[in-house]
Amino acid sequence: MQAFPSLEALQRMFSHLIRAPKGVASGVCELVAEGVLDSPDLSFAINESDRMTPVEGLDVYANMYFYRLHDCIAENFPRTRAKTGDANFHNLMTDYLLAHPPTHYSLREAGAALPEFLSQHRLASEFAALADLARLEWARVDVFDEADAEQLDRETFLAASARHPEEFSLRLIPAARVLSLDDRALALWREPPEGEENLLPDAATTPRSPRCVVVWRKGFSVFHRLAEEDEEACLAELAANGITLPELAERLLKPDASAERTSERFAALLELWLNNELVTGAPVVDEA
Repeated sequence: MQAFPSLEALQRMFSHLIRAPKGVASGVCELVAEGVLDSPDLSFAINESDRMTPVEGLDVYANMYFYRLHDCIAENFPRTRAKTGDANFHNLMTDYLLAHPPTHYSLREAGAALPEFLSQHRLASEFAALADLARLEWARVDVFDEADAEQLDRETFLAASARHPEEFSLRLIPAARVLSLDDRALALWREPPEGEENLLPDAATTPRSPRCVVVWRKGFSVFHRLAEEDEEACLAELAANGITLPELAERLLKPDASAERTSERFAALLELWLNNELVTGAPVVDEA
């Protein structure tokens, strides 16, 4: 008769069985072959009922486990699911959860690796820009849950820039991400017309055009937009180490542009960031 295992061994066994790719019965056979179980009989741990054997009862939990994860991930990737269709998304979740079983206590993290996994999945060759659509959706989830920060207001900025601009650094707020995405992903993110959920361009015939996209949270709302051409490098600096006002002016300076034109662009970009509530400010720290 099967000896009753320790709590840790029992939890490990149940975890293995409810995640078995071919079902609980197949998983039980694997454990018997490995010598973990003496026989396929699970009655030592699960009471048998008139309606179900222990294996059939555990199968109910296995299905519940999968669909709970499926639904939680689908909530964070609604447009990815809509574009692929329910059947494709179900199969994607099966493949994904086998490769990336949850390791974090929060279900929110269950889909964190999906965009990268999707980039190597067969669906990426069938649906153009699908992995980048998933990256955009995950970034929007990520910034929504990110820590708050005190956004730079106009008065603080004007006071700092008037005193010692080289000693004041602009930085992206924590609840912001800078992405390089296929420009088709932005079109796919928009709600499709009714009845066109599964109509995507053919990945083989439409070339990828990478664009810089900034995603951020403002209050309780999440936004994203294309970065302007000269803004892209500045955003990278903001996200990495911050940028001082003189450094920003230098980034925007073009050989064929007048000082007046550069000054106008400098002011316009700062106005955009302040209105978006994208930046915070801090004194420059001398690392020497």
